[in-house]
Amino acid sequence: MLWSTTRTPCPRPNQAWFTPRSSTVRPRPSSLLAQRFASTQSHSTSTSRSRPFVWILGVMPVFTFGLGTWQLQRLQWKLDMIDRLETKLHQEPVGLPARIDPAAIPEFAYRKVIVKGKFDHDHEVEIGPKTRDGELGYHVVTPLVRGEGQDTVMVNRGFVKRVKKETKDRPESLTEGTVQVVGMLRDQEKRNSFTPKNSPEKGQWVFSDIAEMAQYTHAEPVLVDEIFMGHAGEAGTRVQDGIPVGREATITLRNQHLTYAITWYALSAATAILLFRLMRRPARMSTAQFRSQSKEF
Repeated sequence: MLWSTTRTPCPRPNQAWFTPRSSTVRPRPSSLLAQRFASTQSHSTSTSRSRPFVWILGVMPVFTFGLGTWQLQRLQWKLDMIDRLETKLHQEPVGLPARIDPAAIPEFAYRKVIVKGKFDHDHEVEIGPKTRDGELGYHVVTPLVRGEGQDTVMVNRGFVKRVKKETKDRPESLTEGTVQVVGMLRDQEKRNSFTPKNSPEKGQWVFSDIAEMAQYTHAEPVLVDEIFMGHAGEAGTRVQDGIPVGREATITLRNQHLTYAITWYALSAATAILLFRLMRRPARMSTAQFRSQSKEF
């Protein structure tokens, strides 16, 4: 037959006539512009917020390096001062003059001196708490009356343990008659900001304030640290008996400048590395780049 009687079925209303090439819809140019503009605005805001931090971070390596160098200079100054004091300490002891000029004491600080006189135990001062070999106690400061025509000076006789603080508990220490003391002339120490003030009216002394002690003991503002020349066994016996034990003939100055210098240099290196890594981070699209690329649309 020329004509086929087979009918082709008609497509249903919801049946597609073709298969789409791609289901991805290309975003409009205006959408891309909005996204890039939002990204640029966000970067601009974050940059403006972090700019003070970058400035501070840029200054830190230079500032901390300068502090480290300053601490090295302080270290050399401290070492030179210790050398000068050691030289004074190893000189032969000299006798104190009858009249002493307090203004000249800093020049002779840590110089060995010899003083003679009688202890005035009624005006003693106990400064503390102090420690010696892990034991808690006090330093006993006693006026030394040198005789007519001579200034009365104060002598830091040394350490007594806490239970021997009061004079009634250490009768062996109440030396009578004329004594000779070999000691070290001392200058006024600096008070720590955390050190409480003395209360002379209550008998509480926590800091060696030479002027304040001189007023309380009716002596001149001259302090001599007695030097103990015995051995360790003798020192232990004296402590048990309540007899003050003087200091050793050594220079004990706090010297932490090298530690401080290393700390500052380490901080300078750390901040410099952090700044280098921060500056190497890739920057986002700038406003000029955004405007040039937007012309393509």
